[in-house]
Amino acid sequence: MSPKNWLHKIYHSFWYQPAAYSILAVLSAFLSVEADMWMERVQLYQMIPSFLMTDRDTSRLILSALATSILTMTAITFSSIMVLLSTYLSQYSPRTLDNFLSDPVTRRVLGVFIGSFFYFLLLLVWMNISDQARFFFVPSLSILMAALCLGFFVYFIHHVGTWIQVNNLIQNITDNCLGILERNELHHSNLTSSGSSPWSNWEEDELKLKESKSVTSVQSGYIQNIDLEALIQLAKRDDLLLKMDRNIGDYVDNGSPLFSYWSLGDRSFTIDTYIDTIRIGERRTTEQDLEFGIQKLTEIALRAISPAVNDPYTAIISIHKLGRVLSRLAQTFAEEPYFYDDEKNLRVIIKQDTFSYVLYKSFYQLRHYGRQDVSVLAAMVEALSLIAENNESIQVKNTLWQFVKAVCEGTDRSMLITMDVHYLNGKIDELARLTGHSKEKQLL
Repeated sequence: MSPKNWLHKIYHSFWYQPAAYSILAVLSAFLSVEADMWMERVQLYQMIPSFLMTDRDTSRLILSALATSILTMTAITFSSIMVLLSTYLSQYSPRTLDNFLSDPVTRRVLGVFIGSFFYFLLLLVWMNISDQARFFFVPSLSILMAALCLGFFVYFIHHVGTWIQVNNLIQNITDNCLGILERNELHHSNLTSSGSSPWSNWEEDELKLKESKSVTSVQSGYIQNIDLEALIQLAKRDDLLLKMDRNIGDYVDNGSPLFSYWSLGDRSFTIDTYIDTIRIGERRTTEQDLEFGIQKLTEIALRAISPAVNDPYTAIISIHKLGRVLSRLAQTFAEEPYFYDDEKNLRVIIKQDTFSYVLYKSFYQLRHYGRQDVSVLAAMVEALSLIAENNESIQVKNTLWQFVKAVCEGTDRSMLITMDVHYLNGKIDELARLTGHSKEKQLL
């Protein structure tokens, strides 16, 4: 693993911020004691009002009480986190745990509590080492630290109460997915070139005359991130054209093909530098993996319609959010998977799934397990209508209509009463109007 990937793994680990705050607490404790000792040496205590000064015993009593209180708040915080994680595991999806654990507020609160506890303990130790009788900075900063911890504790209780609501979790996952699409669109705008596809024209014929070389993975895991900008810069430097054989979120084994490349010149290069731009980890992440975010929304909806939970309204919300994500995704599928350097030379061709494939992967489980639930079926048709409303592509609209036909084909009609069929046909008629298939006969 490259140093860059190691740093990324450390930065996104759960213990990174608590460890950083603990180091900061050690430094703060040392500076607090040194500041009091310095004021004693230069005789500045005469300028401070006496009610702001405390003796050794009082300072020790304050620090001992604060250390005990912070430890109690830390224990309550850990308990709240475990309750929330248990709820996620039992009711939503195991994949959603990372959304809360990676939340910066959760890590920051734990970091403040753990750092404050170390701060108070170290002050107690270092106060006993020195022979100073009066203190100003130690008790003052300790009380300010305690007030800060109390504020973080109140905020964290509110934060947990917000995160435990499934609507907020669904919105967080949706925002992550939309953020991935925005970043991808930004990459396309910065790294693509206008005009027709070079891969389907003269460069295709030229590259057919050259033999491509395949590069394989040196480790097993999921592809978490591909640094396209670094790949393009390397390819420009070495005069290469790369074609990705794997996509973000794919699982690769040691020896699985990652990408192929054509050497357009006679420059020497090291292929390991290209492999280092592809980060492979033990689990999937939502840093670039849009399909993983969609999978989380799907799993929440599946758990909600299961007999153990029986919460169709949560499933409806998840399906509507899926429609929003897919609507935004459909608008970007017209963009070609070709990336260029600053001299408009083609350098990287990525692997891109079709919209029909992503649409099927998003709803195929919901179609199967919700084939008897009219509310779930209606929500799926509404999500498809939302996609059709915001897209002018005829190909996308035809894909939506073909998919709703497949949904109706797999629907358990024996479990639907006449009013259910009438209600669903109304939703399907609206989708038919939006996709330009209103002349076709009713599907149910």
